[in-house]
Amino acid sequence: MALQAKKNKRGSMPIIPNQHGAWAMLIIPFLLGMLAAKPNWTHLWLAAAWFSAYCGSFAFLQGVKTSKYAAYKRAYLVWGTVLLVSGVILLSCRLDIWWMGAVMLPCYLVHIWFAKRKNERHFLNDAVAVLQFCWMLIIAFEVGGGTAWSLAWRLCAACVLYFVGTIFYVKTMIREKGNKNYYVGSVTVHIVAGTTVGLLLSPWLALPFGLLFFRAVWMPNQRVTIKQVGISEIAFSVMTAFSLALCI
Repeated sequence: MALQAKKNKRGSMPIIPNQHGAWAMLIIPFLLGMLAAKPNWTHLWLAAAWFSAYCGSFAFLQGVKTSKYAAYKRAYLVWGTVLLVSGVILLSCRLDIWWMGAVMLPCYLVHIWFAKRKNERHFLNDAVAVLQFCWMLIIAFEVGGGTAWSLAWRLCAACVLYFVGTIFYVKTMIREKGNKNYYVGSVTVHIVAGTTVGLLLSPWLALPFGLLFFRAVWMPNQRVTIKQVGISEIAFSVMTAFSLALCI
């Protein structure tokens, strides 16, 4: 994911990452995977491990980018401790899922590569992050003892399509505003996403995904602030999550 860290008055990194767009990817797949199976107490430890892993990795990638690892030592200590405790408890409950977390490691190596080159906003880096975050849906589903694997994989595919479309859309609104190639790519991805999700899950999903398509077509031609884009994306994320949850 794109990485930014605002410094506080003392110049140290904040404990909570300020990448608001990443939080939707952090939360939505997890919730959908849990709801598609059966929520249980193990999900609490999985959530703690997942949350702390994200926050800790965010801090580490900032260190990689700036070569100022010491500036983020407070974040390493806090999130490393939470990850260690929650991870040990999680694996004591479900040791069999260790490999599902290990699958994410190659994705993290990609993030390190882009961080070293100070090019974290590259589309490929974002796309890899989408795959990484959506994989959590499968992990949460497994932890919940889910058996409807066809549904889980279809939900995962829907999340991937939604978030890839969001990456394109946000780029057309900010960094690539006016770029015709990104605009065409965004519109195309939204068409594919709406059609595919409708076929995979339910035809009525054409309504919310049709709204996403409309915003991808119309909004890049409007004058809106970055803050307005961010607020609207929160609403669209909630809408999409709720729509997909109704298909479970």
